[in-house]
Amino acid sequence: MERGQAPILFPYEPERFWEQIRAIIKEELATKEAVTTPERTSEEFLPRMEVARMLRVSLVTLNSWVKMGLPSHKQRGKVYFLQSEVLKYIKDKAYK
Repeated sequence: MERGQAPILFPYEPERFWEQIRAIIKEELATKEAVTTPERTSEEFLPRMEVARMLRVSLVTLNSWVKMGLPSHKQRGKVYFLQSEVLKYIKDKAYK
């Protein structure tokens, strides 16, 4: 042992200790469920003008609906919509 190093005390040989550590890690990894990421939707974002045309409303009305809770997504300063979210919002509002 070199001067200035503190001895590491193991109840058994260091190689056996590391083998046990590896075995414990492998066992833990085997018991963990694989983490899966949710599948990304292939649905495209629709621009404001397209959604306004689809719903037959003006951009002013569409903006009002966004302020009232219509789901929208901003990217690079522009507002986009997912058709499924828009239709769900309209359907939910119609039944209230």
